[in-house]
Amino acid sequence: MAQAPSGILEDALSEAGEGIRHHSFSAINTYASICSLQYRFRYVDRLPKERVGAALVFGIAMNDALRQTDVDLAKGRTPNEGKACEVLQASIESAYARPDLPVVSTHAETSEGLIAKGKNLIHHYLEVLPNDEVPVDLPLRFEIPLFTEDGEALPRPLVGEVDRWVKDAAGQIGIVDWKTSASRWSPEKLAKDDQATTYLMGGPSVLGTKPAFFRYDLLLKTKEPKVERYYVERTERDFKRFTKKVVVADRAIRSGVYVPNDSSFACPTCSFRNACEKWQD
Repeated sequence: MAQAPSGILEDALSEAGEGIRHHSFSAINTYASICSLQYRFRYVDRLPKERVGAALVFGIAMNDALRQTDVDLAKGRTPNEGKACEVLQASIESAYARPDLPVVSTHAETSEGLIAKGKNLIHHYLEVLPNDEVPVDLPLRFEIPLFTEDGEALPRPLVGEVDRWVKDAAGQIGIVDWKTSASRWSPEKLAKDDQATTYLMGGPSVLGTKPAFFRYDLLLKTKEPKVERYYVERTERDFKRFTKKVVVADRAIRSGVYVPNDSSFACPTCSFRNACEKWQD
């Protein structure tokens, strides 16, 4: 069910087609919310990354480790915390060992510090893991067509990859998405984050029916590790709004509209900072 560890350089949908042959939440979020020029460098120009942020290193390592625990759960075994920690450590150490792709941090985070923080978080995650739900062996990836208000199909479908499918005590199957964060999410972010919208749109193509629920499992990188679980819902209006965002973004992308967002939160650890600084030259 669970996939092998992805490694730090392999984003969830890193194949060559992302942003060209299909859309994804990550790509659209990059274009619409982070920086459209970063979108161009990453998905259109396919520039090699100059560096990688420590937060991304940690997030991917945690996902790899938690997928390892799902391997055990899917086979009816108690999760092997030691093995999950080994996966986490290998992922982080591999990232920090690359001389051609330095890891950068706004908080001077070291590999040792991230490993220690991650191990504590894994331990706490397993301590509070719900005992009335189990992972379900379903495809993690989905692909669905998108249509304009006039019924015209966009030239590129929407593709996504969920973290896990789970079945609860009532036999209902839903989607769980792991998120690492330095702080709690606000109610507004939980209500408007488009990743839940995307996955609830794509879920029926895998499940054959509407997922019973969507839940964020928020793993907080606080001094004392915490895991907070948030069930969120999305309406048809939310689906329609997100689809229109993709339609508008798709039109702008095909028109070659890429503008740097010089005040983006992502600037300090952007993988294309040097290319961006030369953009106007």
